Amino acid sequence: MTLQGLDSPAAVRALGDDELPALCAALREEIISVCSRVGGHLGASLGAVELIVALHRVFRSPIDRLVFDVGHQAYAHKLLTGRREQLGTLRQAGGLAPFLDPTESEHDAFGAGHSSTAISAAVGLLEGLVVTGAPGRVVAVIGDGALTGGEAFEGLNQAAVASRPLIVVVNDNGMSISRNVGAVARLLRSDARRFFEAMGFCYVGPVDGHDVGALVAVLRQAKDCARAVVIHARTEKGRGFAPAEADGRTRGHAMGPWELRDGKLVRARPGRATWSDAFAALLEERLARDPSLVVVTPAMIEGSSLGGLQARFPARVFDVGIAEQHAVTFAAGLAKSGARPIVCLYSTFLQRAYDQIVHDVVLPGLPVVFAVDRAGLVGADGATHQGVFDVSLLRPLPGLSLTSPVFLDDLGTLLDAALARRGPSAVRFPRGVVTGPRPPSIVPAPATRWLRRVEGGELTCVTSGVTGLQALEACEGRPWSVLDVGELCELDEGPLREAARGRLLVIEEVMPRGGLFDAVLEGLARVGCAPLVAQVALPAHRIVRHGEANAQRRELGLSSDGIERAARELLERRP
Repeated sequence: MTLQGLDSPAAVRALGDDELPALCAALREEIISVCSRVGGHLGASLGAVELIVALHRVFRSPIDRLVFDVGHQAYAHKLLTGRREQLGTLRQAGGLAPFLDPTESEHDAFGAGHSSTAISAAVGLLEGLVVTGAPGRVVAVIGDGALTGGEAFEGLNQAAVASRPLIVVVNDNGMSISRNVGAVARLLRSDARRFFEAMGFCYVGPVDGHDVGALVAVLRQAKDCARAVVIHARTEKGRGFAPAEADGRTRGHAMGPWELRDGKLVRARPGRATWSDAFAALLEERLARDPSLVVVTPAMIEGSSLGGLQARFPARVFDVGIAEQHAVTFAAGLAKSGARPIVCLYSTFLQRAYDQIVHDVVLPGLPVVFAVDRAGLVGADGATHQGVFDVSLLRPLPGLSLTSPVFLDDLGTLLDAALARRGPSAVRFPRGVVTGPRPPSIVPAPATRWLRRVEGGELTCVTSGVTGLQALEACEGRPWSVLDVGELCELDEGPLREAARGRLLVIEEVMPRGGLFDAVLEGLARVGCAPLVAQVALPAHRIVRHGEANAQRRELGLSSDGIERAARELLERRP
């Protein structure tokens, strides 16, 4: 079977029952083919093919709302809702979003990039249909990994007693990015029926998530039910692609472009060491020296390159599952007991635990270190994963230190400085490969330091972290200086006063409010200086979507060419 003409839910409903397995095979083949060219979240999407076919067989999207959690598993959904011709543009600038996006298709009932939101959103959608009198059913599709997130249980808590016919499909593949941890996974394997029925749900399952006929049958039963139903479907992440099935770590979670040669998968883009790799290597050295150090991560063992560290120190590396709030307060408890916790998580996921950072770490002044990975633009993962809010969130917090490396050598000194503090700290670093070593002429971090100093220069670029490298390139051969602020929460007023003798261009790869620019203005006010100041940052009134990160930097003026342009415009301004 080909997918030609099978690009709508109506086309799926028009097929015969005996044609559905062939449709599933064709969808799998297409997903593998596209991901081989452009990469993507392959494993979860392969595991959910039969489930998505069955959903579109039974329900009438978009009148019936299908709410997917996270969106990793939804490539077959994109193929069956009119986006087959565009799937090759996945995660590219101007192309299809990496996750679910209601602006892309009316069949994407709710946006999804972070986990554990589907049940809460579905309860709200269903209650909204009741209020407005609109037709339709609502189905939430949530992975077992996402069930470790507290919001999933908050949604279940309401859904079970709301007397509404919500359908919750648990796509149980035993995985999040890597293997699931904790009691929820054990419960689903042993006592799921009693758990969900005790809450008040009608429970159906477990059902074979790759038997499309069985899935259609149970979904039709659930559709006729007048109360909330949980359908427990067991699936296999990476199903149908041997290299993913053989990947014991992530089952092909996020595979880049590849080639198949002689039946073997060959990566088309060999990897180089990343900031995550470098930070994990530093952690291994520090844990070997200091038995009080522990690492906490919310299901980011693979994402934050912590696999080797966990293998060496299994009792001191805690993967708490997709549960960022718990991760932070758990770390606070560790710190209160005398341990020294380092919480490794992405910038975008740190947002989910902001109250815990404030209430449980900052207010009591506990020495928790946050390793804020993927800070700044992240490229193909797009709007839901851009690490562009953490500076505005963290900088106002009293007693917290916030730093960022420019060079590879900086990372170790920043980590050591954070571990030496008696209060909370955050070290933020970008996605991508590490930069080179620190030149001998530049003093070590975390001091405020001149990356380039021109006596009597007419302009200084003020930066934090790796944006300093683009600034250095822009200033080459010109009477312009570059100042790396070192500590974002408390700027060193001496170098700032010196820089204020000329004009200041503040460069930051975050949202423009509440970040380095505001910190510079506050510092200038304290020292009584009023130079001309301009800012290069992300746009204030829109979210940067998916695309190639360096191309986005060029477009947004954050490349060396853009910085040079902004500097010249600032110099042309009249006082």
